[in-house]
Amino acid sequence: MKRLVAVIGLAAVLAACETVPTGGGPSAPPPPSATIPSEPLALGDRNAAAATTLAAFEQTVQARYAGVELSAAAADLRRSEFNCGAPPPAEDSRGDPPAQVCRRTVTASGCTHTWQVHLFDNSGRVERARGLYDRRCGNDGLLGGPS
Repeated sequence: MKRLVAVIGLAAVLAACETVPTGGGPSAPPPPSATIPSEPLALGDRNAAAATTLAAFEQTVQARYAGVELSAAAADLRRSEFNCGAPPPAEDSRGDPPAQVCRRTVTASGCTHTWQVHLFDNSGRVERARGLYDRRCGNDGLLGGPS
């Protein structure tokens, strides 16, 4: 009987050792899916309020490019008629500049619509993406306000 208890105890210890992750801490969560959807990038409704279009576009950009290769994200934006390039060098070292800034401008019905995507690099992958949208119509002043 003592031998059976010892064998069961040893089995329990070995089973516990198998479930402890190496490194002494919890294992990292699996990386997000790093594939870009095949459908074109949704820009949002140009006829909706600018804030609504901005919110929808920002969510779309974040979900579409999180974790993908930076070069693949820029290529996808170019297929959606965005112009991409590195931002101009900052005059100071403050902030966290994006690795790529992509911009698309469309003029329709007396308004100019501008979408921007800022891609932040982490070892060749998009660490985070920021979507921006601005609309200026007719006699609007800076940032869509009256002149």
